[in-house]
Amino acid sequence: MAAIRTNALEQYLALRRYYLPHEADDEESIARALWLDEYFAQTRASKTAEGIAIAFNGN
Repeated sequence: MAAIRTNALEQYLALRRYYLPHEADDEESIARALWLDEYFAQTRASKTAEGIAIAFNGN
């Protein structure tokens, strides 16, 4: 597990396996997995901010 924390390629491959389990470990699949991870992170952050705003505004 510690090897994954210090090795960027292993992190990229882990993301590719998580988001695209049936794809090959090629540059395009890794890039697509990185894009998906960034997209979902932004979506989660946006939805969290919306939820907090609703909680404070009462709507």
